[in-house]
Amino acid sequence: MNTDFQSNNQNAIKLQHFGSLVVLDEQYTIVALSEFAAEKANLPTDVLLRTNFFEGFAKAFGDAIQKIADVMSELRENSQSRHILPIKVYQERIYFKIKLYQGHFYIEWERQHKKYISAKKINEFNFLLDTIQPNNWDRVCLAINRLLNYDRVFVLQIQETGYSEVIAEHTADGKPYFRGKEFSRDFMPQEAMEYYSSYSYRYVPNIKKVDQHFVYMEDSIDTLSSLLRPLPQLHHLFLEKISVQSALFFRICIDDEFWGLVVAQHTHEKEVDLQQRKLCTFAIQAATNKYESHVKQNLLERTELLNSAEKELKKSLSENKMVNCALVQHIDTLTELVNADGLAIFNQGDVFNHRHTPHKSLFYEIIQFLQQHSDKALFKDYNFRLNHQHHFKEKLNFAGLMYLKVGLENDYYLVWFRKASQSRVMQLGQIGKALKEPGKLKIWEDVRYDVAKPWNDAEINFVLRLNQIIKESIFRKLKERQLLNEELLSLNNELEMFTYTLSHDLKNPLSILKMGIQFLQQHSDNIDLSKTNKWYQNFSRSVANIEDIINSMVQLSQHRASVLDKEPLPMAYTLQRIFQENKTLYDAADCEPHFGQLLPIWGEKSAVYQIFTNLIVNAIKYSSQSDKPTINIESSTKDDMTYYCIKDNGIGIPEEHLPHIYEMFTRADNVGGIPGTGIGLSLVKRVMERLGGSIQVESKVGVGTTVHLYFPIVAPFPDHMLND
Repeated sequence: MNTDFQSNNQNAIKLQHFGSLVVLDEQYTIVALSEFAAEKANLPTDVLLRTNFFEGFAKAFGDAIQKIADVMSELRENSQSRHILPIKVYQERIYFKIKLYQGHFYIEWERQHKKYISAKKINEFNFLLDTIQPNNWDRVCLAINRLLNYDRVFVLQIQETGYSEVIAEHTADGKPYFRGKEFSRDFMPQEAMEYYSSYSYRYVPNIKKVDQHFVYMEDSIDTLSSLLRPLPQLHHLFLEKISVQSALFFRICIDDEFWGLVVAQHTHEKEVDLQQRKLCTFAIQAATNKYESHVKQNLLERTELLNSAEKELKKSLSENKMVNCALVQHIDTLTELVNADGLAIFNQGDVFNHRHTPHKSLFYEIIQFLQQHSDKALFKDYNFRLNHQHHFKEKLNFAGLMYLKVGLENDYYLVWFRKASQSRVMQLGQIGKALKEPGKLKIWEDVRYDVAKPWNDAEINFVLRLNQIIKESIFRKLKERQLLNEELLSLNNELEMFTYTLSHDLKNPLSILKMGIQFLQQHSDNIDLSKTNKWYQNFSRSVANIEDIINSMVQLSQHRASVLDKEPLPMAYTLQRIFQENKTLYDAADCEPHFGQLLPIWGEKSAVYQIFTNLIVNAIKYSSQSDKPTINIESSTKDDMTYYCIKDNGIGIPEEHLPHIYEMFTRADNVGGIPGTGIGLSLVKRVMERLGGSIQVESKVGVGTTVHLYFPIVAPFPDHMLND
């Protein structure tokens, strides 16, 4: 071996022993190489570094050097990333793996152990592969081990908690080894996941063989994607500790995220040919695709279930005056969709329990604890009993807890509970100071009693969606109540005005009638006819005045709206803000706006805001069921009017309902579970009339609704508004 392997201006690391690696720059100059690569060229390291690859390895590879050059040219010209080239070099069969990465060529080679895999073996393997069901990882382990003949093959899934669980296993002797066990968080740190996820598989034919040196001159050289990169030190020590010499690790990625590993272990040295490794990789990818499709199908089914549950919940929330009543009606569904063992609803001291929950007095203690120790709207802890039992005198009858706080006050909670699940966890620890020292690793098992199954992303997302639905319902009820209160306030003000007007204006004619009647009663014997007639004329005029006043009041009550003071209002920012606020509020992420020219309006600010808020909210709500919900808003000038058009592609209004759309509390029969009170268009029409404008509505079922608004232009707009 070369003794001069590291010299000035060089850095060195270790690589595994079973292959060689050379790295070239774009001019094919050697900038890094492994110890065995230098031996293959039979030249010292210092001679090979900074020299041309084809010159340095021409003798070592003979005629094969031209094939390597052709592959490198093809990679560069076709912008490909890698290529595997099986070549016979003199009397030895070799696999060359050539990769172009970040301006460097990585040439890695190893010896070919098998010329081919038998047809019988392939047929048997294909049969097993075809019989693998979407979620049957045990069958995957069996298929892989039919090719490898290792002592055991198992599937290690990385949990959301950071623990790793063995979910499937096949052993040569039929006895379980790791099945059902978990590894602690320390077993799979971030650097280990990066190592395994950077290559389709990792291969260690013999961990006892001495590694080779790898010398590089540039810090940008990356060996993480090289098959020769050694295992993480912790895993190397772990294999030694359990007397494993040969191992294979195949990555599993779901939705491009590192999900776990298929691990093969053998107690003796075992060389596995590249063809076998690639075939295993293909099998695992095929099984992963089936599993991924299975997961997506389950996700679709769950999404449909969630959508159905949401519709029912929204319907109940809109029909019930109290949010709590609707939630209690659906407490069974709310428990099942979170896969909880129990659910308790706490509302201002009232408690509604379902299934496995703490008894009432203990639950009150838990609520008090949550109020004092957390201000989060959503809180989850699958180790709640383990972490917080010391705060409670009584033994908690659950392990995991998740709560949702409704509103801003600490008086409304939905609390889900999960029972404990026992598990055996393999712990890894150090003896002494240095983990890198061989034989210094300690392995033992712990039994976890107070841990529940963690809340996964799908369950948490449902709770977040539930929170949004409840907030929408509360906001909608508050808004409807506010609108009704404003209407009642307006009616009360008008009633006060009518009362004042009647009391003030009727005083004079009534006083005249009273005085005349008193005069006639007092002078009935001696009054002449001319005075009597004069009083009767006064009576007649007073009665006529009373009739006029009453008729005027009736007419005014029928046209209650008074004319509002107007000012020029820019609309572009206001309309975009209204749309974005309500798009977020009604969770209409797919709803797309198309804004045309947005001209200013002569109007009263709050009134105009009320008009467009009602119309845009309607457009968002009633187009939400479309494949691509779209709302178009544009304006123009027509006959001294500012004309606005708001168009959606929603469910539309049936023709027979169009004549009644401005009636209070009237809704079409095709709205289904879409929330609403039926007062929006009535209010819009009344406010438009107060502004001296008008509204027209066109609609067709299944096509959508178009609203036309006409605002009078009372004076020219400022120039800066027209230029915006």
